[in-house]
Amino acid sequence: MPILLILLAAGTFLYLWWRWRAFGLTRECRWREDRRRGLWRCAACGAETAEGPPRICLRPQQ
Repeated sequence: MPILLILLAAGTFLYLWWRWRAFGLTRECRWREDRRRGLWRCAACGAETAEGPPRICLRPQQ
């Protein structure tokens, strides 16, 4: 019985981790590096940042 509970907890953790990685807040964003300008630019929404590809969408609110 304890093994079953450990397997259930591990499976739940792995499922939640997969959902967090696969369907994050930048699901639609496609970040591309522009090395000449030293910026990262989103091909989907046009947002730009100099810090690297972010985990959240930076598009301006409408």
